[in-house]
Formats: sequence, structure tokens, C-alpha cells
Amino acid sequence: MNGSSLRYKTKNEKMANYNNIISHYIWDNFKGTSYSLFWTSIVVYSLGFLFYISEHVISQLCLLAMGFGIIGIGLSLISLTRLSITNSYFRSVFIIFMFWQIYIIVRGIQEFNQPMLLSMFFSPYFFLHYLVPLIILIPANIFFVKRMFNFFYFLSISLFIVFVFFTNDVLFTNPSFSEQMVWTLGTGAGFLLLTWYYHNNKIRFIAFITVIFCFAISTIIARRNIMITFGNFIVFAMIIVILSYRQSIRSKIYILTSIILMGVFSYIIFIKYQEMVFQKITGHITENTREIVFNAFFKDMSTKDLVIGKGFLGRYYCPGAEKGVDNRFLIESGYLQTILKGGIVSLVLFLLIAIPAAYLGIIKSKNILSKASGCIVILWLIDMVPWGMPAINIRYILVWTCIGICYSKVVRNLTEAEIKNSLLIFAK
Repeated sequence: MNGSSLRYKTKNEKMANYNNIISHYIWDNFKGTSYSLFWTSIVVYSLGFLFYISEHVISQLCLLAMGFGIIGIGLSLISLTRLSITNSYFRSVFIIFMFWQIYIIVRGIQEFNQPMLLSMFFSPYFFLHYLVPLIILIPANIFFVKRMFNFFYFLSISLFIVFVFFTNDVLFTNPSFSEQMVWTLGTGAGFLLLTWYYHNNKIRFIAFITVIFCFAISTIIARRNIMITFGNFIVFAMIIVILSYRQSIRSKIYILTSIILMGVFSYIIFIKYQEMVFQKITGHITENTREIVFNAFFKDMSTKDLVIGKGFLGRYYCPGAEKGVDNRFLIESGYLQTILKGGIVSLVLFLLIAIPAAYLGIIKSKNILSKASGCIVILWLIDMVPWGMPAINIRYILVWTCIGICYSKVVRNLTEAEIKNSLLIFAK
């Protein structure tokens, strides 16, 4: 009797999942333009900022592109947002979190002046990132994920094209452009690598070489935080592959052997060209460049500031760390940046959202999509130590998208077959 009930329940769950997929298919085809507009607008904004700091493209055109990107994101959010969060815990904490975000903005407005208007809308780290969490109000579904996969593949290809045209900037003259190029065009490849199971061999190959390429660039320009991020993409993808019961023992051995050989080969290359290509990271790897900044931060912050922050325009006194700037707006740590603007309260609220999301995605799910989303959240929590600052960019938007996926019980309960079949349907 119990066995029959269990089989009946399982059958009903599968039917519910398939019905959900069909309803999403009908609804999402109707909303398809808005999904495309959403991701296109994010790409346009990100590329506008990327080329703005390249100093090779007319700045007014870049700002215009960023403006169109902001408008597109806003319009698509209005079209796609549904004011319903099924997880009661997440709904409660998220409402409090967003009210605190509004409080951070209101506190900052007291110091606002007209010259700040340009930075307010065109700097990824200034203001608009407080609205990025609203992305979770877009229902997580496979159609949305499929569009995301498509744009990430496009950005991965674009990375190599941009590199060809801006090689000198990337490797020698413009480290800020190098960083933004890797974050903007390479982050999506990391997610494609984590969700390897759903892609054909061509996409897997492009994702893999993109992540390796980004790791190599970050090593050459001596950006340890980027090295950690893309190194972790490889490590977490390897863990997902090895722990996946869908792979045969032989396949797992092949994959593990290939990764070990690649690691050995990379080490040999690094040693061989240590003084020629990798001299920056060799001299920079043990250097402590943050101690002065961190000490100044804690010296300037009062107990009240530590608890509730200084608002979105908050600064801390740190002379000497940045030429011509005594009161700094940014600090090179996502955790401290969150505390600077919104205090420990803001940080705790974010962790109360992020940590359970990672747990649900990795532990309480039936598919690699949810587990990969949980990994993205974990990687962000790691990235927040050396950098990982909230910003309106592809990286931070991906984090909140993955949080939404992790909290979606419908997505977590989909089988691999259901997801793969849905992706095939939506590809037509």
C-alpha cells in the first residue's frame, strides 16, 4: 500500500512538473521579447561601461549605450516581475532586506548633489546595484535560463574578439579595462562550465577555454581576486562532474586525469615563463596591498557606522591609498563595502538570504542547474573577501538570478530529463 502511494505521488509530482513546464512554455513565449530585452539590456549596459573605460571609444556613445541599457532593464523588469515569492522564509527576509536597501538610499540622498547625477546612473558601484535584487521577482524558469545560456555563449565568443582589438590595453596599458573585460565577458562562461551537462560539446569547449583564458589573463595582469574566481569555476565544475552519478567511472577518471595533467602543464608553463610573462604576479602574490586600507576603514568607522552604515554615499578617511583622494568611496572587499554602506545589519540580511539559497540549491535539489546556481552563490561569498562588491554588472546579476533559482522549489524538483527536454523545446 505504501509503495503504491509512493509511486502514485511520484507520478503526480512528475505530471505537475511537466504541466509547469508547458504552462511556462506558453507564458514565456508570450513574454519572450521581454526576456531577450532583459539580457540584451544588461549586455548593452555592461559593454558600454567596458568600452567607456577603454578610452578608445567616444565616451558619449558609451554613456548613451549605458542609458539605453538602463531603460531596457527597467522596462523588461516591469514586464516580467510578478509580486509573488512562494518560499515564506525567503519572502519575509527579502522584504526586510529591500526595506533596508531603501533606508541606505534615503540616508545617502541627504548628501546628494547635482554633480553626482552622472555617477548615480552610469557607475556600476554607485547606486543602481541596490535595485538588482529585484531580479528575483522574475519567476525562475527554464525559458529564462535558456536565454541566459544563449547570451553567455555570445559573450564568451565576444571575449576573444575584444581581446584581438585591445590586446595592448589588456596586457600592458589599462588594467582596469582588463579586469572589466574578464568580468563582463568571461563570467557567463563560468556558469556555462558549471552547467556543462545541458550543453553540446561546442559550448562546453568554448566555456572551458574562456575560463582558462580569463584565468591566464588575470595571472598575467596580477589580479589575485580574479584568479581565485576563475580558478574556483574550474574546481567547482570538476566537483560537480565527479559527483554526478550520470557519469561513468571511466568518464570520471578521464576527466580527473585530464585536469591533473592540465594543472601540471600549467605549472610547468608558469615556471618556464615566470620572469617573462608572469613577473607581475610573481612579485605581487605575497604582497599585502590591503592592510593600510582596512586599518583606515576600521579607524574611521564608529560603532554606529559599523551597525547601520553610512548610506549609499558613505566614505571613509584613507589618505595615501589613492592619489588625490582622501575620502574613499570603495573598499576592496564586498563584506566591508556592504558594512560601509548599510552596516552589519545589511550584511547579516544578505547572508540570511544567500547561505540558505546555496544550501537549497546544492543539497535540496534534483538537478545540476540548481546545484550550479548554489555554487555561484558560494563562489560569490568567497569572492566577497578579496573583492566581490555589489554592482550593476553581469556578475552580480547572475548571483541574484541564481538565488532565485535556488529558492524555486519547482526548478529544484525538476529532473535532468525534464530540464533537457525543456531546453530543446525552447531552442526551437
